[in-house]
This record gives sequence, structure tokens and C-alpha cells, in this order.
Amino acid sequence: MPDIERLREHFRLTITGPATVAFSGGADSVLVLKLTLETARNRFPVYAVYADTPWMPRAALEEAQNIAKDFQTDLHIIRLDSPQSIGIENNPKDRCYRCKKNIFAALKAFAAEHGCSILLEGTQLDDLNKYRPGLQAVRESGALSPLKDLGLHKADVRHFLTLFNIEAAKKPSGSCLATRLPYGQTLETELLKRIDTAEQWLRAFDLGTVRVRSHGEIARIEVSRENLQKVLCIHEQLTQKFKSLGWKYVTLDLEGFRSGSMD
Repeated sequence: MPDIERLREHFRLTITGPATVAFSGGADSVLVLKLTLETARNRFPVYAVYADTPWMPRAALEEAQNIAKDFQTDLHIIRLDSPQSIGIENNPKDRCYRCKKNIFAALKAFAAEHGCSILLEGTQLDDLNKYRPGLQAVRESGALSPLKDLGLHKADVRHFLTLFNIEAAKKPSGSCLATRLPYGQTLETELLKRIDTAEQWLRAFDLGTVRVRSHGEIARIEVSRENLQKVLCIHEQLTQKFKSLGWKYVTLDLEGFRSGSMD
């Protein structure tokens, strides 16, 4: 793992003018924004830009806004209005590629409008070992991935955020709500909202990373294995809540949370 001075030197060599940062509010993009702002200081403008879509958890936008406020910078928002607008209404296998391609096209347009030739994003090495078809769209966009270039893993990102005393170091990993549904299923706005509501409700019980996968009438809950017992302790109120949201059956996945378990 490189030391903090190597990180700062890399960003000093990278941030040579106005910059746009693709900012999701997740740990990786938080570190990129932090170092970009620190490097640019009052020399160059830095634009933190959040891509808002109906298939992103509502809390993600609020969290991104709060972090930007803590960093004393504005959060700019670009929006994709519907799955149909980018051809992912049936949750195709290349959903992530199509989504990222459209998001980064919008980010590039924003950067051009604001005189930025530098566009940065938060891919780190662990992302390369997972099924991430959207990474191709990131590469095609020409965006810079400083964390990947520096050889950082997710644990390294959290380490540096802790050094900066940034709360996002403890934040569970997130992903878009479309990953909660099987490929080929229609991405209905109402269903995405139900999933989002269910996950937000579960997070109040300190369960760490939570996923609610929807299979028609069945809701399948994923949490880390060490938190399975916590879920069983609230099974009665959980079942009542999920049935009120529209699922007929509520299940707990005994394998625990697995990133990309619907792939």
C-alpha cells in the first residue's frame, strides 16, 4: 500500500486544471474527491457530480449531499429519468454497461460545459476482480481512475479515509437497485421503491451491508453471515413489514451477502 505522500504526489501530477469528479458518495469516490479538492485548493475549480436515477437508493443522494457539504463544496446533479431512456427497462445483462455509458456521456458533457479536461472516478483494484461490465464504459469514456493507478484496494481506501477522519470509511458498500432483480425482469419504478424502502427499514437494525433480492412474490434477504442471527431475532416484525410492502413470502439467504449474487 502506498503512503499518503505518494497519493498526494499522484494527484498533484494529475490535477493540473479544472476537474470533474464522478461522485457517488461511496468510499472510493469520497477519497478521490477529498484528494482532488485538497490538490486543487484555490487554484482550480473542482465539480463533484452525482448521477441520480430511479434505480439508485434515495438515501445515496442524501449521503452524497451531506459529504459534499462536509467538504464545503457544491454537489451537482445529473439525472437519467427512466430505464427506458437508456434501454435497460428489461434489466438486460449488459445493464451496467449501458447505464455507465450514459452516465459518463453526461459527465463528459458536464465537464465540457464547465471547462474541465479532467474527469476522475473511483475504480479501485478489487473492482477488477468482480463482474463489473460497467468498467468497460468507464474506460471508453477516458475518465481517469487514480485509485486503480495507485494500486489501491478497498481496504486501502478505508484506511486512508480513516486517516482523514472521514466517516465514509465505515460505510457499507452500495449498489444500484436493479441488481436486486433477475436479468430480464422489468424495472418497474414502484418495485424499485419497495426494495429501497425494505432495505432502508432493515438498516435501522445495524445489519451492515443489506440486500433485498426480489423474486416475484418472494423477498430474499442477504446480510453478512455474522448478522444472520440478528435478522432471526426480528423475524416477526420483519415478516409483517415486508408483507405490508407487497411480498407474499420472506426468506433469509443462509449463504449471507454476496456481491453480484444475481449475476
